Amino acid sequence: MDGRMAIAGVLLCVLMVIPLVQSSCFPALFNFGDSTSDTGGIHAAFPNATPAEFLPYGETYFGKAGVRYSDGRLLIDFVATALGLKFLDPYLQSVTSNFAQGANFATAGATVRSITYLSPFNLGVQIKQWQEFYINTINTLSVDPGNSRLPQPSYFTDGLYTIALGGNDFTFGYTKGQTPLQIRSYLPLVVTGITDAIRGIYAYAGRNFLVWDIEPQGCLPYTLTLIPHTPADLDANGCLRDYNDNSVYFNGLLQTALQDLQAELTDASIVMLSTYDLKTDFFANATANGFQFVTTACCGVPSAYNYNTQVNCGSSGVVNGITLTAVTCPDPSVYTIWDGVHNTEAANRYIAQQIFGGKYLRPAWPKLADNCFEFRSQLPLPSALSSFVLPFRCFQNSSTSDKHTDASFLATPRTLKRNRGADIQLRGVDDVLPVCSDHVHKQHQHALVDLREGTILSNNCWRIS
Repeated sequence: MDGRMAIAGVLLCVLMVIPLVQSSCFPALFNFGDSTSDTGGIHAAFPNATPAEFLPYGETYFGKAGVRYSDGRLLIDFVATALGLKFLDPYLQSVTSNFAQGANFATAGATVRSITYLSPFNLGVQIKQWQEFYINTINTLSVDPGNSRLPQPSYFTDGLYTIALGGNDFTFGYTKGQTPLQIRSYLPLVVTGITDAIRGIYAYAGRNFLVWDIEPQGCLPYTLTLIPHTPADLDANGCLRDYNDNSVYFNGLLQTALQDLQAELTDASIVMLSTYDLKTDFFANATANGFQFVTTACCGVPSAYNYNTQVNCGSSGVVNGITLTAVTCPDPSVYTIWDGVHNTEAANRYIAQQIFGGKYLRPAWPKLADNCFEFRSQLPLPSALSSFVLPFRCFQNSSTSDKHTDASFLATPRTLKRNRGADIQLRGVDDVLPVCSDHVHKQHQHALVDLREGTILSNNCWRIS
């Protein structure tokens, strides 16, 4: 199906609050990161120089190169969508950018520490860029309060700040041939860089922080290919035990530091997302969730892990006198890893669902897990409107099970009030809502809902699940 994930079962549609009113508990999203959340920053800085600018990157969702290191959407794209926000434009993009709902400061190759590696845009630089963005926005709005392409001043305080990098600080050591113990020696500096970044944002405005920890790096095809090993070095998921232990060590330092910082900045919310625990559980239960390949890349040179350090996804090269070509698997949706380092869109979707479920937030954060994704008790409508365009949120209903695979995206029971005073009850998975006859991959496809009758007037809904 042109690389798109076929959906088994029935697609049901659940109403999602539209941008007609500000429904998100976070009105804006500001992201700091590396290639796992870069939506075009490195491309803007160094055009025509990075793999994500070319197919097969982006093929599953965008149908063209999406300047993202995946076959489709990134985790940050799913987070933005779930918050009711548009995809984030990169801060470095000078044309067509709209920052009304936030900005993305992530660039591929970024590290936390100020080191010369793959990108000059380390976390400290990204924070300075955000501070400059904040100052310029406030100054601009003071003389042009109607500017619709910049976030409102309150959004800087009420918005969500995500910090998702640190992995390249590990891989820097790997490429230098450092042992796990040698890499551990500088990990406290990485933690300090992250806490300093939070302080730098807090000093200006930010109060809501979600910090990614480090995933199990011993499971990446990149690491498994780069590091010589024997079967005895692998855990039950086929991952390098010592390198995963390094992730655990770092995450312990990070969690303690964030807890200390929370005690210091009492009016802030500082939460860690345990991507390590999330992915460990994910890999252990991959088959049950529809994934067949955990440590093998979808796009790469055919080999044990479908990865070659000298031939990237989408390219060919001569290695030891032999021409090698990276090929793409027929169905990325059954792979967790796209190119040896980055997730497939299918994996990003699954991980996003787990974030919203709340299980992997440290500590628990009801504001994110319970409130942001519910329908509001009332949806005020302009008095002149009896029908209008609403986006839909779709989920998959298995024909063999009552369990909905995307249940963490769904609303709890709420009442949607119309301007005539009558009610439309939305009961999440228990409500018999109109069935979508088809699904599409267009980000802005909408279905028209007549609130007087509660019926769908168009025949499709757009997919975010």
